[in-house]
Amino acid sequence: MPDEINPIIRNCYEQAHQCITKRESIQRLLQALSSRGCTFDFHRHLACETNGENLRGGFDRSTCQIILYPENLHSSEEFCTIFEHELIHAYDYCRVNIDFNNPYHLACTEIRAASLSNHCSLFNHLSSSSRPFLLKNQHSSCVKNRARESMEICTDLPRKKLDEIIEHVFLRCYKDTEPFDEIERRK
Repeated sequence: MPDEINPIIRNCYEQAHQCITKRESIQRLLQALSSRGCTFDFHRHLACETNGENLRGGFDRSTCQIILYPENLHSSEEFCTIFEHELIHAYDYCRVNIDFNNPYHLACTEIRAASLSNHCSLFNHLSSSSRPFLLKNQHSSCVKNRARESMEICTDLPRKKLDEIIEHVFLRCYKDTEPFDEIERRK
């Protein structure tokens, strides 16, 4: 990394390295990618960029890169959660070569990423919502909402169609916790 690099970008790479060091789930994802023949090269497969939009992260299948937008990530917890979310997309692409243009494939990977990352944890709900946390079905409701929100960013399908697609694949994709143990990830 050159010395003249933008401090925001340099900090992004440093934060990503800290996420790898401190978050066991990210370490496990990186090991799982490697065991499937898709070794994650930090300098090749991670890109930190600035943009004028509200994007926080993405997975670019054409370059097999995770892209993080640090100016839209406001805490180290959020940063690691988005990094982990995008790693799940990379893992899904590696293990089954999903077609991101197929809305059913996209829904499945978005369901898995929302479910297996910290997006729908009790802590995240309490820190980002004024709605009461209803324990029964709260996690699955949150996962559906997050999946829809992500799909709205990358498709032009109407909300009703997105909800139909998510419902169609939900149970199968929600139950797929690879490479994690279900109990371990849903604490």
